[in-house]
Amino acid sequence: MRIAANTTVRQPSVSGFHTAWESGTIEKMAGTTITQVRRRWYGVALGLATGLFVGEGCFVWGEDPYRRPASGLHFLAGDGDSSPSSFRKRPVAEGVVARYLLDPRGEVEGLLLQDGSQMHITSRASDKLLQAIKPGHHVRVHGHRLDGAALVQADVILNTSTGTIFTVPFRLDFPIPDQEQRLSMTEMKAEGTIEVLLFHVKGIVQGMLLSDGTQVRLPPDINDELRGSFQVGEHIMAEGNGTANEYGRCLEALMMSADGGRVIPLDGTVTRLR
Repeated sequence: MRIAANTTVRQPSVSGFHTAWESGTIEKMAGTTITQVRRRWYGVALGLATGLFVGEGCFVWGEDPYRRPASGLHFLAGDGDSSPSSFRKRPVAEGVVARYLLDPRGEVEGLLLQDGSQMHITSRASDKLLQAIKPGHHVRVHGHRLDGAALVQADVILNTSTGTIFTVPFRLDFPIPDQEQRLSMTEMKAEGTIEVLLFHVKGIVQGMLLSDGTQVRLPPDINDELRGSFQVGEHIMAEGNGTANEYGRCLEALMMSADGGRVIPLDGTVTRLR
């Protein structure tokens, strides 16, 4: 959905708080048609469900996973005519964003909170995520989470530091990137103690965050026994291919060693590093 700059916004007072809704005729902006919408009750429901009322805010469901216009209005975006059911339940995670999760090409594909909670967001929506949430911001996450699990399946992320709200899109909501635009990788090396184990959406260990700040990604074809052998506090050296940019460092390991032991090339037969 694209909201025209001259869209009329009404702002009645509700128990000392302000909500707003879109009210206007069908307009076209950047070739996209939008129909008249009224969503006053979304603002009330949001405040009751989460305790967060966005002052001078507008809550709109549309096609963009995130939109915050220059006027300073705050938008809730998503798809469909109602919020995800998890949004009406208690948050499954809350805390300060420690860093972005990266893939070895350096693309942002999720968030890591200071308490170790982690959530994946398709890298195809990374530009939207970078606008909505930054390290140091406090967030409240609605979605699904198994008891005791570090991995969160996020549906909606509320940035309580800025009052913005990000609805997590599906990967297929975005076109496949052109191959020629894909980022290149270089040879890299990292060494440090494991601070956080990083998990795949399937719940298996897919990597780790080291004390030197590098995110190490394990090859997809390694043995499950090796995946389960890594422990927080273990000293690891990894060599492979990756990227360093303004968002952090990440490499996919081709060889690893543990606690000063011999360097072992990684393949499906390796079950232990020592």
